Order: sequence, then structure tokens, then C-alpha cells
Amino acid sequence: MPIINDPQSAYLILALVVPGLVITYVRAQFITGRMQKHTESFLSYFALSAIYGAIVIPFVDWLRTWSETGSIGLLSWFGLIFAGPAIFGAILGLNARTDALRRILRFLGINPVHAVPTAWDWKFGRMGEHLVIITLKDDTKFAGYCGRNSFMSSDPNERDLYVEKIYDWGENDKWLDNGEHGLWVSSGELKSVEFFPVSEKGTPNE
Repeated sequence: MPIINDPQSAYLILALVVPGLVITYVRAQFITGRMQKHTESFLSYFALSAIYGAIVIPFVDWLRTWSETGSIGLLSWFGLIFAGPAIFGAILGLNARTDALRRILRFLGINPVHAVPTAWDWKFGRMGEHLVIITLKDDTKFAGYCGRNSFMSSDPNERDLYVEKIYDWGENDKWLDNGEHGLWVSSGELKSVEFFPVSEKGTPNE
């Protein structure tokens, strides 16, 4: 086992683990914001670091050739170990959000497992402004508006929901503005959420 006090061993650990950790962290911000325990993700860090390393090896050789001493400076190391993986993680995160690679693979007849773990994360992670009808487990319904000031939990153990504006029901199922007040729903009370475009017929009366 490498001795961490040895500078060469420290560089080795940085090169084999830290890039994968940074990639995973940045990617998670585009999907759910969650990360697994480090003990469970160590092999994933190593695999991502290996893929990233294979991509940047030509740049490492170029930096060594460009350097007068033939070594890589601290700023270059920072770029390779932290900045580069952050950019790579952002690319992976954007790909997961937009389904770009998945669409290409499905066009080729390949149906890979989706990167987003749950339908909750998939819908709320990419949702813009929507009208919603929230149904509780006792079948109580609330009509509301989900916008930038609403919040949907990314914690798999606490799927609570905050809707920034709630409307009253009127005649012919019209949504009536009843002032500025929102609604928080705990995960244990939520039964279903229906989504409607803001421009859809039957939107709330302003």
C-alpha cells in the first residue's frame, strides 16, 4: 500500500482518485445533487479517473514538452486534477439532463439504462414553469403554480414538495387567485402530482 507521506504516492492518489471524485460531484449537481458514500463509490472514482486520464494524457505530454524543466508546474497540476475533471463532470451532467447521448443510442437501436435514478428526479430536474394539481393520500386536492420559487426535494428519503402559489377552485373548475401563499407537502402525505403547461386552457384567472 502506498505511503501517503511520500510525495510520489500522494501524486498517484491525486491522479487515480481525485479526478473521479470531482467528476462525480459536479455531475451530481446536474442530476440530483446526491452522491453515494465514498466507500461505495471508490471503484467508480477510479474508473472515471482512468477514463479522464486516457483523455488528458496527450495534454500531459504536451505540458512536459512545453515546460523548460520537463516537469509539470503546480498550476498545471491544479488544472489537470481539479479544473479539467470539473469541466468533464459538467459535460456528463448536461448530457444526463438533455439525454443527448441516449437519443443517439436509441436511434441506433440501443436502449441504455437511464442515468437519472427516479421519475421524480427526471421530471423535477428538468421542469420549467408548470401548473400542478396535488393530490394527498386522503384525496384532498390543491391547485398550484410551480415556478422558480418552488422546491422539490432531491433526498430519496424525504420527497417533500413546496409549491410557491396555491389557487382556490371556482365555478366550472376555474382557478381563482387567493393571494400570495404557498403550500408545503411532506413526503408521507403526497399521493400524486399532475402537470399542466402554464399556457394551457383553463389556467388560473389573473
